[in-house]
Amino acid sequence: MTEPTERTMNDVSTSQAPSAMIVADDLTGATDSAVQFARAGWHTQLVLDSRAEAGGKPGSVTARVTDARALGSAEARSRTREAVAAGAGHASHLFLKIDSTLRGTVMDQISGALDVWREKHPSAVAVVCSAYPPMGRTVVDGRLLVNNVPVHETPIGRDPVTPVATSAIADLLAGSTRVARSANVSLRDALEAASAASSVLTVDASTEADIAELAEAITSLGHRAIPVGSAGLALALAAAWGDGLVAATPPSAQASRVVLVASSLHDVTLEQVDALSDARSDVVVLRPSLQQLLNSGARSQWHDAVSAASARTAPVTVIAAPTERRETLASSRSDASGRVADGLAQAAHSLVAGEPGASLVLMGGEGARAVLETLGTERVHIHRAIREGMPIGTIEGGVANGATVVTKAGGFGARTDISDIVSELLDNESVGTPL
Repeated sequence: MTEPTERTMNDVSTSQAPSAMIVADDLTGATDSAVQFARAGWHTQLVLDSRAEAGGKPGSVTARVTDARALGSAEARSRTREAVAAGAGHASHLFLKIDSTLRGTVMDQISGALDVWREKHPSAVAVVCSAYPPMGRTVVDGRLLVNNVPVHETPIGRDPVTPVATSAIADLLAGSTRVARSANVSLRDALEAASAASSVLTVDASTEADIAELAEAITSLGHRAIPVGSAGLALALAAAWGDGLVAATPPSAQASRVVLVASSLHDVTLEQVDALSDARSDVVVLRPSLQQLLNSGARSQWHDAVSAASARTAPVTVIAAPTERRETLASSRSDASGRVADGLAQAAHSLVAGEPGASLVLMGGEGARAVLETLGTERVHIHRAIREGMPIGTIEGGVANGATVVTKAGGFGARTDISDIVSELLDNESVGTPL
């Protein structure tokens, strides 16, 4: 991939533009929100190396990852506090990215963000809306829906790590206050009034117009407001905060082969991998057993086999998580999930290191983080969305420096999205065209 180009911005608008940071509970969440800012003209990067200089320039946004989603309450709050503190001295705006289906330790993450932001803004308030209408996530009458189905009745309710047991926002975010829209009171004024009694406010949204109205209301509250949500809200905020920024044409991709790592066991991910295998005859699928990843001796043997296999030269190689991991994670609080992600990442390293033409597609936040860290990545420059909620960018640093990478949360997208993206990467047809 060619070197990333700088954003083209009007000089006056740039000098007046704010800087922002995204703090996200997993890597794919960080990138699918960061890409919304890139689309609106912000210079956007995901920072993985804590020592790397990042943030502070007008018109820039820096994303950091806490991996807080599946952690215990105290650790999730601490991780979020540390990530916000790392950028609070440079950023004028903070966006807290949570799971669009409210999995995991959302209230603890909010508390950690408020701990730090109140040092700058004593009256800080969190405004929460996880809706992402283009991806079927909506909040109606205080209930979270996925494609019009209560979230706890979908596969998310059976998530092996962070299941969602109810669709009621008041139960998922205990202690929050719902702010309803009114024909007689502006949303901004309603939020202002409610903030006198509560520091965590929730708002419904079922359309993109609802999200845009919420973003304007949050912006009018000033820097003390911490928006908390998904990529849907990020896109609206990027426009509201960065009025006048203009996106540059993204660089084109030139991939000779694709290595896909599917660490997620969400039904959507499994179906997308199947669709890729059905659509192409040049796909090699490597799916180790759970034992091969959890047992050190067996894992070493599997990695040796991967290094020597035809996967090194196949146009498309899929490294997929073992499906029996579902049962293991559902019945145990062990570190099996992290060990699986690390095992898949090591396999990806052996296939990508020193291969300048290889591109990566990473499906699932934990595995994506493990792969990028194993490759020694310092940061990822985010250019655009290759599909809704699926960013494409360039790796900086490490053994895959300059490689193209696409990231995707496990539960997003249509069945054929991944097979279409892989074809675009290899054929270099529409990859360079902004979404």
